[in-house]
Amino acid sequence: MPLIPQVGRKKIKLRLLLGAIIGILWLGIILHLFPVYWMAITSIKPYHELMKMPPTWFVHKPTPYVWRLIFSPFRVPGLTTGNWILVPLKNSLILTLGIMVIQVPATAFVAYALSKLESPQWERIMFLFFIGTMLLPFQIALIPRYLLLQCFPFASRVPPMIPFTNSRFPRINLLDTYWAVILPSAYSAFSVLLFKGHFDSIPDELINAARLDGAGEFSIFGKIVLPISRPVIAVVSYFSFSGAWNQFMWPLIVFKDPNLYPLPVTLYNIQNMYLATGYASELAEQAQEISSLEQPMGWNLIMVASIIQAIPIFIMFIIFREELMRGIKLRGFK
Repeated sequence: MPLIPQVGRKKIKLRLLLGAIIGILWLGIILHLFPVYWMAITSIKPYHELMKMPPTWFVHKPTPYVWRLIFSPFRVPGLTTGNWILVPLKNSLILTLGIMVIQVPATAFVAYALSKLESPQWERIMFLFFIGTMLLPFQIALIPRYLLLQCFPFASRVPPMIPFTNSRFPRINLLDTYWAVILPSAYSAFSVLLFKGHFDSIPDELINAARLDGAGEFSIFGKIVLPISRPVIAVVSYFSFSGAWNQFMWPLIVFKDPNLYPLPVTLYNIQNMYLATGYASELAEQAQEISSLEQPMGWNLIMVASIIQAIPIFIMFIIFREELMRGIKLRGFK
């Protein structure tokens, strides 16, 4: 349904109102797209254009040498032992896919159990237990979570003693491994909330009819619940991907090996090295086409990394766009 009906649009007041609304919307679009445009032109600007004051709005002499470094063995000393962007990109993909593969099915099973398997009394108690984790700030769980990964499965610096012996329980140190990021992110209370809201809208008669036909709970979940839950699965998958892809603080804490850093941490370190120590000239010396570089690299290197980090989020939105729109409009069953 249009905001302003077709009837009466020829009136001057309605035309002015419609034009004002369109103008405001276009202004919002331009303001949102301007950072993307600025990142793109900065990534191909030569150094002398980057340092111009006032800054230039267009590129006069574009130079794609930083983009070419993606396909070369160029690396940032102290950050990785391989390619400066491909190694962190691989780490981000491993962490993100690992989190999604565990988090989406696990939260779906939890939500289905709360919605269709528990009695009303226990459902309320268990629901408050699972959702209560949303009330805890990340900073409160930071130290216990770190100790748990350092001495898994015990949240302490050293494992306790085995009763009636002089030995300690065996432990596993998960720090400096991919599991240090994947396991703590395997559960999301927000995902459980989204799944349960959708599962509650599925009629109990449909589930009970399948049970009378002899179907088990896994069969019901896989053949009945999942096919009609595609919109909410798309929403949860998108939020899970974006949250995992943009993780910064926790990987920075648990990873000491630079070869395990994901893209956000690597981008942060490059910014610190360039802005704090003037590392740009040292970076430029490693470029394959150093003879063609008149000035060192800097902000263009940072912008290339930022664009690469943003591309997967955009691709995921395009993939799940239709299902995301259905998930937003989801109102349950009649």
